[in-house]
Amino acid sequence: EDSTPNEWQDEDDEDIEKVRIPIFDLSLLKWVTQSVVTVNGKTTTTNTGFKPNKGLTESTGEGIRNNNEPEPIAKVELDKKKLNKTVVKFVYKIRVTNEGEIPGYATEVTDYIPEGLSLIEDENWEEENGKAISRSLENEIIKPGESKVITVNFVWDISDGKVGNKENEAKITKYYNKFDATDITEGNSDKENIIISIRTGAEKTILGIVAVVLVTTLGIVVILKKRNSKVTKE
Repeated sequence: EDSTPNEWQDEDDEDIEKVRIPIFDLSLLKWVTQSVVTVNGKTTTTNTGFKPNKGLTESTGEGIRNNNEPEPIAKVELDKKKLNKTVVKFVYKIRVTNEGEIPGYATEVTDYIPEGLSLIEDENWEEENGKAISRSLENEIIKPGESKVITVNFVWDISDGKVGNKENEAKITKYYNKFDATDITEGNSDKENIIISIRTGAEKTILGIVAVVLVTTLGIVVILKKRNSKVTKE
């Protein structure tokens, strides 16, 4: 007969084995890397210098933005008189990182295109029902701690003179791992803002006023010096 029936007092009546289930966690970050402005056939490319707000693996060659820094916004200023001869493109990078413990795939990444932007299609992206779809990573395994980066390009239609702010969101819409584990942050996404504004010419007006004030002040100073010099001689 058991010495202590129905009780476990460090004997061999029972035993416990703890099992920890590994997690699957893909994250996505998006940022603007360049603005490309073409006016009358002359193109100017500006590197934003923006960086994602989390660390990257060395293989990506990108930097790190401090989490406390505000989200940067890519801005382009245009000459109102040349709008019909201007084309504006924005280049984004999207980074998918495996922050979990299970290798897997980001089989589909979707970018939701706002009105006024158009996808520049390439081998990695195609437009479907107003969305930019990329399946370029579906055969690229992402191991824990690794990242994959893809580039997407959009052109802003300014033919009707519509400028202002555009926000578009990128999202991991499909994924796969051989354990059929659910992503703990399913639907991971990131948004990015861009702004186009019109150059008003106010800067030139201000510079002109400043120049006039400086010339006037200089003239007054010269006159006063001459008067003082004359008084001193007398």
